[in-house]
Amino acid sequence: MYSLDNDHLHIDIAPEGAELRSLLSKADGREYMWQRDAAYWPKSSPLLFPIVGELKNGQYLFEGQWYKLPKHGFARDRTFAVLEQKPQEITFVLEADAESKAMYPFDFRLLLRYVLQGHTLSCSYELQNKGDDPLYFSLGGHPAFQLNLSNGKHFADYYLVFGKDHALTRYFLKKGLLDTQAEWQPLEGIRLPLRANMFDKDAWVLKDLRSSNVLLQNRQGDYRLDFQFSGFPYFGLWAPSGAPFICLEPWCGVNDTQQHAGDLRQKEGIVELEGNGRWRRTWSVTVGL
Repeated sequence: MYSLDNDHLHIDIAPEGAELRSLLSKADGREYMWQRDAAYWPKSSPLLFPIVGELKNGQYLFEGQWYKLPKHGFARDRTFAVLEQKPQEITFVLEADAESKAMYPFDFRLLLRYVLQGHTLSCSYELQNKGDDPLYFSLGGHPAFQLNLSNGKHFADYYLVFGKDHALTRYFLKKGLLDTQAEWQPLEGIRLPLRANMFDKDAWVLKDLRSSNVLLQNRQGDYRLDFQFSGFPYFGLWAPSGAPFICLEPWCGVNDTQQHAGDLRQKEGIVELEGNGRWRRTWSVTVGL
């Protein structure tokens, strides 16, 4: 396990998947990351790469050959090496190898960088295409933020604030695949109250958000988290039934649609990275203010 500290925050990261395991506010000792209880979900913040969500029939077609990939890809299950560590910054790296190329025939180098600055943790992804031909991928975050349900608090005491949206365009997942029909979800002003049954039909997949951040707060006023995700065209919300956390998921990519024919180049949300090119995105979370 690797750790970073500043005056306000402490974080722990596991080399397995370069997964964020702890985000602790020193002001009040509050742990903001879900602590991986398998009774609900044994992850805390997996990296989704080289796909987000599920493929139709678990496979995709590229240059006349079919390949199989598990849900959310393989990066979350691989051990990353530490490329560089400073007192308030650490960078992990995952490189293509024979195992990855059997599932994903591209020569890549994936960097994941965590940085502490004041009350803010930023998580940056950099993908490098080491080949001369275009590389096709999706990538996303899946951090789970623990809610304080002590002293009579409930899941329904929490709400999300989308500062620039008054309604959400929600797409449903059916057996792991994306339905192309959307549902218009009005907000209470700019608030989405959390409800115990809101994920009975699986995750919320949001498109066309005007907001590039969301606040997670509660009615008692003793919990506040500001999640920034500029540059991610899709956003997911999810929690298992009864779980004391919620996942805020910035995505560059999305599940296959039910109509998708399998060609990786034609997959919704797929990103094309030119030969020898680089791609970067960052999300951040501010707590303890």
